[in-house]
Amino acid sequence: MKHEQENLYASILFYYDIYPQSIEDLGKVKRVQTGRGHYALKETSMTSLQADEFVQAMRMLTKHNYRQVVPIMPTKYGEYTISTDDKTYYLMPWVEPVEYLGRETLEEKIIAQMAVVHRLTVQTQKFSKEAIEQSYQRLLDHWELRRLELNRFADVVEVKTYMSPFELSFITHAHMLDTMSERAKYHLEKWYEACLEKEKYRTVLCHGRLSRSHSIVNMENEPILINFEKASLDTPARDIAGFCRYSFPRAMWSEDEVLKWFFRYERHLPLLDEEKHLICAYLNFPEPVVFAVEAYVNKRRSKSEIEHVQRLEKRLLSMRKVQRLTQKLIVEQEQEQQ
Repeated sequence: MKHEQENLYASILFYYDIYPQSIEDLGKVKRVQTGRGHYALKETSMTSLQADEFVQAMRMLTKHNYRQVVPIMPTKYGEYTISTDDKTYYLMPWVEPVEYLGRETLEEKIIAQMAVVHRLTVQTQKFSKEAIEQSYQRLLDHWELRRLELNRFADVVEVKTYMSPFELSFITHAHMLDTMSERAKYHLEKWYEACLEKEKYRTVLCHGRLSRSHSIVNMENEPILINFEKASLDTPARDIAGFCRYSFPRAMWSEDEVLKWFFRYERHLPLLDEEKHLICAYLNFPEPVVFAVEAYVNKRRSKSEIEHVQRLEKRLLSMRKVQRLTQKLIVEQEQEQQ
């Protein structure tokens, strides 16, 4: 570690009255050894506004006595984050991760913790037709732009005499992707119509990007949540859809395994019909494929052709599984209503 970095971290730790014996650089996390134990110093790119929202989220968890989270520690002046010119830091006690040996999948336990956070913080918001319409139209406009990107790429590829392996794989699935875009719009319209009819909607404290990589397993084989830097008050559908996308590979692409996650979540907080439609909307829109195409077009030389193809194929496989998953979610929902 460079000497100036050590000095920077030592100066930050001074605000906590912590004097390090050694600092191990583990990327964004620095493991700090002291005579009083070990600490984790997290380096982030949070803006001052994001840092304020992060601290508010952690205070909300404390207020609700939620304990399955690694706490952040205040400085001797009562501040919870420290900012330099371009970085924001916060300090936590060091938690030594252990190997997960539970009988259930770790994802089931993580989504159960997400559900507990959502249940503790759920609020029914007063209806604002203007706000709902803005959210609805903003997402529709965004999706339409992304869909046009895929269509333009398809148009370019279709006139080629010889396609690359990536282009051939994409064009083979272009119709499926367009169909899924339409399904996403259908589910979004269902959510929008329900909000207009009920004149209310629910918000919860969303983690923002919860996954296995943002949890630590403790000695009791329970996940402890970390990294609430993207936390916000939002619909539970956003948190659940994001978790599913991050965690699909852990389910070995099995939609039945993912359905278990939903059952586990709903033990703590049953989802409303319109929230299920919104989850289906988020999952059906082929945004991951858009990202793969953009990476191929704009940064083609950073990866080999085979690496681009492999990433695309994985995302296409995931989208096919999503089709079956969301059909089952909505079928079960309709059966419950009958």
